Amino acid sequence: MANSGEAYHTVVHALEASSGWTPQARFASAVTHVIHGHLPYARYHAAGRVRIKSRSGVGVIERLVQDWLTSDLNPAVQIFRSHSQTANALRCYNAYNASANLAIRTTAASQVPSGGSKPIIQRRELLSTRDDPEPCRLGSMLVLQTVMDIVARNENGISTPRILSLPDLAIHLGVARSASAEVAVVFDAEGYVPVGEAARLIGCHQRTMERRLREEGLTAEAIRTATRLIRATKRIRSSDSLTTIALEEGFSDQAQMSRAFRLSSGMTPSLLRAIS
Repeated sequence: MANSGEAYHTVVHALEASSGWTPQARFASAVTHVIHGHLPYARYHAAGRVRIKSRSGVGVIERLVQDWLTSDLNPAVQIFRSHSQTANALRCYNAYNASANLAIRTTAASQVPSGGSKPIIQRRELLSTRDDPEPCRLGSMLVLQTVMDIVARNENGISTPRILSLPDLAIHLGVARSASAEVAVVFDAEGYVPVGEAARLIGCHQRTMERRLREEGLTAEAIRTATRLIRATKRIRSSDSLTTIALEEGFSDQAQMSRAFRLSSGMTPSLLRAIS
């Protein structure tokens, strides 16, 4: 067994969460984790140990997980929670766990194939020499349960599944007037345009825009890259070829888009399409 391996960022941040996270910091984190949705397992492990020492109960961890999932725009989670059938969502979840470079491999199944019933964890395989603290186990299971609750609402027509954008998240977090949200609106509307063009469209000099973004913990390139991935994710279920999507969303070719998606979520666009 190796010490290498990662954990999904939402679980890590939920276990680490404290009052120090501002809405703007949450937005910056969301951008970062669209591009790369994972953090080192050692950090996940340490966060779980801290939760043990603080004696955080199930209710506390559940609230934190649910809160952090609201700002999670990673392509894998976006596809996962946009399903409207329990069986398909579980297939997506298992494909993610089998494909990503995770230190913990989880396989889940439902007792019945559909109907919004609670899934059960069948197997959880530790691929690291470190242990798997109980708060970490709980956090991972709560991510699954929370997203499956969303899928059940989709299935029952209570909510309408859709792929969320960075401007959507900015509104949700109350940071729609920030520089990073303004830049996200441009890239969301215009696609993979040059950074200088984005500055022109929001009416300021590029250096001024970049300075304002740095103050908010971001760069224009990070926002542009995250938006490109989200725009491509929205088209995964379309009839467009992956090559067409790649070229029209600013990737040099399908191979570059596949590398970007694998870094982002551990899954290729072709696999996401197959399970979407």
